[in-house]
Amino acid sequence: MSGLKEKCAGFDFGSRYLHVAVRERGRIKRVVMEALPEGLIRDGRILSYEAMSDFLRDIRKRKKFRVREAALSLPPSLCYCRRSRVPYMSDEQLRFNLPYEFRDYITGDKNDYFFDYTVVETITGEDGAPRELELVAAAVAKSLVRDYEEMFRHAGFRLKTIVPEELAYINLIRRGACENHSHCILDIGHSGIRLYVFNGDRYESVRALDFGCASLVDVIADHYNIDVHVAQTYLAENYDNATRLPACEAVYSDIALEVLKAVNFFNFNNRGVELSHIHLCGGGTKNEALVEALRAALPMPLEDMSEFWPDAVETAEGADLAAAAAGAAMQ
Repeated sequence: MSGLKEKCAGFDFGSRYLHVAVRERGRIKRVVMEALPEGLIRDGRILSYEAMSDFLRDIRKRKKFRVREAALSLPPSLCYCRRSRVPYMSDEQLRFNLPYEFRDYITGDKNDYFFDYTVVETITGEDGAPRELELVAAAVAKSLVRDYEEMFRHAGFRLKTIVPEELAYINLIRRGACENHSHCILDIGHSGIRLYVFNGDRYESVRALDFGCASLVDVIADHYNIDVHVAQTYLAENYDNATRLPACEAVYSDIALEVLKAVNFFNFNNRGVELSHIHLCGGGTKNEALVEALRAALPMPLEDMSEFWPDAVETAEGADLAAAAAGAAMQ
């Protein structure tokens, strides 16, 4: 789905927060972050589309959104996205063969999925004739798309495009005119952490950690012998300097180790395209203790997302927390 107008709202559903980025005349004019009702999302999936639609309708009214068209960023758990190299073929042949590129990922019948692709590079032979195609391909369940379309419609929006999170970040790289070097984007979320690697504006890989800032909530709850909901408040407000607990520091070290492994793996397999820094986004960036621990443990600088915003964001306030939503709005 594509064909967005001048005004568009990009949406990204996290495990605890909804992020919305409003685009007007090619620039992000507004960023909204709202806490999600408890129990509406589990493992990235919306459990009640009707309840979420009511929630979106309420936000649309309270925040006085003047935009109808919506774009949605989907995480890897809901939308498969992968690099692939195939023999050179026509668009019709590619459309026919794409489902087979996902045979190890999708379940059920291939007709139950939408497939799409973009050509990254055409590889030619010594005679100059095209031999192979380097692709970024995506697959998403049709039932999921229909559920989201209906949910947005009832909330007063028209869902016009859906993009994998990987491509949402590529939109930011291109809009920021920073395709001339590699990028490592670390999305620190509540229930999970994802590390994306891009060679310029080419998607390379994603590494997902099975734990996120929720692990900090658990260790804080154990330390103080309190309910996890209270522990969440302790974490958010850094009550009693809770983010500096030794148990929290151990979680920071685990995160840093996994990030370092992913970076080293990429550098080993891509000689001459070494990553120079890591961009941080997501709610975890508000945890100063976590950011400090990552900065001390990792051998490369940590940066915010400002490199991607020079001409795209009118105000950067909240943009780093809603990067995927902003990338979707830029589709």
